[in-house]
Amino acid sequence: MKKMTAELPQRGRKLNRFSLRATCLAAALLPFGLSAAMAQTSGTADAKAADKTAERKDEKKDTKEETGKQLDRVVVTGSTGLRTVRESSVAVTVADREALDRKAPYSAAEAMELVPGMYIEASAGEMSNNYSVRGMSGGNQRWVQLQEDGLPIFYYPSWSADGLVKSELGIDRMEAVRGGTSAILTVNGAGATINFLTFRNQGQPEGAVRLTTSDYNQRRVDLRYAGGLGDGWFAGMSGYYRVDDGVRYPEFTGNKGGTVRAHIGRKIDGGEWSINLKGMHDHTMFYLPIPVIGKDKPRSLPGMDANYGTMIGLDSGIQTVRTSLVPGSYMQTVDSRDGYDHKAFALGYSYEKALSPEWKFSSKGRYTDSDVTASVVFSSSNNSLRPAVDRLDPAKFGYIQEMLDRFGPACGGACKPAIRIVSTGEILSTPAQLNALNGNGLLSDNVLQADKQVNRELVNDMRLTWNTERNNLGLGLLTFNSLGEGGSPVSARFVTDVRNHARRVDLVALDPAGKVVGSYTENGVREHSTWGDGNDRSHNRSTSVYLNDEYKLSEVLRIDGGLRVEQYRYLQGRGGYGEYEPIPGAFKPGCDRAKLGDAACDVDNIIANNYWAYPTNGQYEMVRNHWTEPSWTIGGNYLVNKHIAVYGRYAKSYQTTGDLPVTKIQFAELGLRMQGKGYSGTLTLYKADFKGDPNGAEVDNAQIEMLQGVNAKGLEFELSWRPLKWFELNTTGVVQRSRFSVNNLRVLRGSGTDLEALMKEATGWSGNRPERTPNVNYTIAPSVFFDDNKAELSLAWHYIGMRYADVSNSVKLPAYKTLNLSLRYELTPQITINAAVRNLTNTIGLTEGNPRSGFVQAPAGSDYYYARPILGRNAQVSATYSF
Repeated sequence: MKKMTAELPQRGRKLNRFSLRATCLAAALLPFGLSAAMAQTSGTADAKAADKTAERKDEKKDTKEETGKQLDRVVVTGSTGLRTVRESSVAVTVADREALDRKAPYSAAEAMELVPGMYIEASAGEMSNNYSVRGMSGGNQRWVQLQEDGLPIFYYPSWSADGLVKSELGIDRMEAVRGGTSAILTVNGAGATINFLTFRNQGQPEGAVRLTTSDYNQRRVDLRYAGGLGDGWFAGMSGYYRVDDGVRYPEFTGNKGGTVRAHIGRKIDGGEWSINLKGMHDHTMFYLPIPVIGKDKPRSLPGMDANYGTMIGLDSGIQTVRTSLVPGSYMQTVDSRDGYDHKAFALGYSYEKALSPEWKFSSKGRYTDSDVTASVVFSSSNNSLRPAVDRLDPAKFGYIQEMLDRFGPACGGACKPAIRIVSTGEILSTPAQLNALNGNGLLSDNVLQADKQVNRELVNDMRLTWNTERNNLGLGLLTFNSLGEGGSPVSARFVTDVRNHARRVDLVALDPAGKVVGSYTENGVREHSTWGDGNDRSHNRSTSVYLNDEYKLSEVLRIDGGLRVEQYRYLQGRGGYGEYEPIPGAFKPGCDRAKLGDAACDVDNIIANNYWAYPTNGQYEMVRNHWTEPSWTIGGNYLVNKHIAVYGRYAKSYQTTGDLPVTKIQFAELGLRMQGKGYSGTLTLYKADFKGDPNGAEVDNAQIEMLQGVNAKGLEFELSWRPLKWFELNTTGVVQRSRFSVNNLRVLRGSGTDLEALMKEATGWSGNRPERTPNVNYTIAPSVFFDDNKAELSLAWHYIGMRYADVSNSVKLPAYKTLNLSLRYELTPQITINAAVRNLTNTIGLTEGNPRSGFVQAPAGSDYYYARPILGRNAQVSATYSF
């Protein structure tokens, strides 16, 4: 482990390896001190340790039997009764605390890689990652509902949903249901429900403390503790706090903050009640696509490390730009050191009461107040990634010619274009100087943005259940009331060089003596309010009545059926925009621009600060939608014998898409489950049909929105085999075929000078593969147990097949594979060390191309382009003290 850590590449600065090793050692040894201190104050510590030793001995006796009983675990997600995985008629996956520790996910999205059939793009950082399921287009969070303790985090899964649930010790396990009842017992989750269940305990109090460090300077502490208080009362709390630089070091502390949770409740006659709260204030880095070279075999550009580099830095990430939403100064600072600044508070409750031996009433709800401001730098189109000598060619870029014409009189008509490094003032104008820039000679456009998303949401799930020996019937009412505000209060397009921690660059005009006589850009900014200054406001309400029945016809045959009817009201006020209007103060008062021209009236020699691109007009367009839609499903499970079960399921549902018509979906699946001494597994054949899903495509001069259809079929698998006491093999994944359907593609609207050509081309995309969706996606993970089963060494080999970055299937994203290594060692029954090395081989794998470049790969003849690579090799070690 020391050797691996020592070989990790440098990331923008010299890492203190001695400090890292010392911190790791301290993290490992500190629990010993805690153990000694607690042994002096707690009379039960030795007893608990003895109990855990006995439990571990029992586990060692039956390791093969335990592997063969994984399908006997009870699952609460996707069911109105208590049912084991083997008896279920839906595709179910359970990842307990041990499985999550073995995976050591960097984010909640990475934890979802444990679910077969899901494709995860976890390269954005800790939040705002993309995930898709069962052949649907990648690059979004639709069709998958994230839950915490059985309640959706938000009605609309979005880029802030996976920011409210992180990879933390307070998560006790993750349960996932694909298809089937996922469409009945929640909303906007017809594809899958991912339920993160927090640590709860009503018996003797117990808990754990975890200290974590990493080679990217992580300092983190996790805590969880819960148990009974006496007289029927119980309570608990959990949380974490961490600081780290991020795997892609951006010249500042990229991630900082944490979460705290608490709950208290009491058992009552025939039931219990509890209240819970959660507070969060977290800053998370957001990694964007970076330039790479090599279409078939991506690799690092000179000056930009694909594994650890980022264009974001102090120079480009902290800027004061112009916005029409701040009257008076019309200026606002965007500070990327804040990253995703996420403040959230949630207050919830849970109540259940037996009304009779068969009837039970339960209700749970949550109010969530979430406020996210994303201060980030986005990549621009691949066409803006150009050699500097090319970028200054007035025949290729009209704004360069505009600059030369504007300032021509100041240099006798002989102005020469050049670039000026904003931070140093250095001017580069000759081809030799420009081509030598950072070893690659490239310039690029980028977009600075402060994006805001505010959610105030109340969700409640009220249920009446009737449970007998043969039947589990649930009747429920699921309601949402959501207030939202979002938009872009500021955005600006700016020019930089291409390197790790890019520098802003001005495009300037030089006179024959080499003196700057004018600039197109303002401190690197080429255009203010690029994506529009404005905010949207919304008020959405949803009411669903659902019924789910699970009937046991005999000891071996179960039949299930479910129905949900949702009534939804959508109301959104969309902020309006103007187009290329003068910025106040840009021109001399009283100067007649219509007669004299902009050049004569300009107060300075900068072109970019004359006009906003899309300023707010202060108006709101009210958009309404109202519909009622049903979801229904039917399924069954047949126990062939004690080792084999088969199940089948059909489901028909939809996904809401705001003001557009709902997207319809149909699922059919057939599953085989098997288990015995030393093995267990599930194979699921599925067929999915999506109709009317909104999508977009663009080139530099045109953009369209369209409704598409997708047909997919595949085989999902989840297998575990332990032939020997010291060896286990796990594999999970999917092999599928997914295509745009021929008759469902319909263009909604579009804009741009090349719109007609783009729409004509779009009609030929039917039959293509959906963008960013692999046909093959699987993990093979062998594990070796040693030292009397106290230690486990696991190696996870993950393969992602070739995908297309665009709907036209013109840009291939090469297949790639990664190796993750994890080690668990039980020093004592109370102290466990976990270590993990992610991306052991330092693979450069692309999860997406450039979402802001449509189906244009790069300028003709070039081999460089924007893409989002996975994170480079990184190592983490933690010590957990359980008490």
